[in-house]
Amino acid sequence: MTKLFIVAILSSYIMLNLNGSSNLKDNYQTTYQVAQDTAKYLEDNFINKKVKFQHRKLKYLLAKLKLDIKSYISVGNQKLGQRPGILIYFESKEIVSAKMEKKIRPNGMYIEFEKPLSLYTDVTDLLIKSKGEWLPAEAAFYGKQLVKDIN
Repeated sequence: MTKLFIVAILSSYIMLNLNGSSNLKDNYQTTYQVAQDTAKYLEDNFINKKVKFQHRKLKYLLAKLKLDIKSYISVGNQKLGQRPGILIYFESKEIVSAKMEKKIRPNGMYIEFEKPLSLYTDVTDLLIKSKGEWLPAEAAFYGKQLVKDIN
C-alpha cells in the first residue's frame, strides 16, 4: 500500500511539472505575441506617422501613447556632455537589461529632440533619482522637449 501511495504522489508531481512546462511554453508564446503586437503598434502609430509628432512637445506623443513607459535611457553619443534624445521602453529596466545581455532587442522607441539636452541640467539628477525608471518627474521634464525624430 505504501508503494502505491508513493507511486501516486510521484505521478501527481510529474503531471504538475509537465503542466507547468506547457504553461511556460504558453507564456513564451504569449510574451512573443505581445512583443510583436507592441512593435507593430509603435511602427504603425508613431514611427510611420512621425511627421505628426515632429516639432511638437513630447507630451503630445505621450498623450497618444497607449502603452505604459516603464524605463528609459538618456542617449548621448555626439558632443561630450549632451544628450540628443532618449530611448523609452515598455518593460522594467531589469527586463530590458536582461534582454540586452541575451542580445534580444527590447521593444522601445528612440526619440530625438530638436535641441540636445545638457547633462548639466536636470538630466543627470533625474537619472540618479529614478535609476532609469520612468516616473512622473521624467514625464514632466522630457514632455517639454520638442521632438525632432522618432525611430
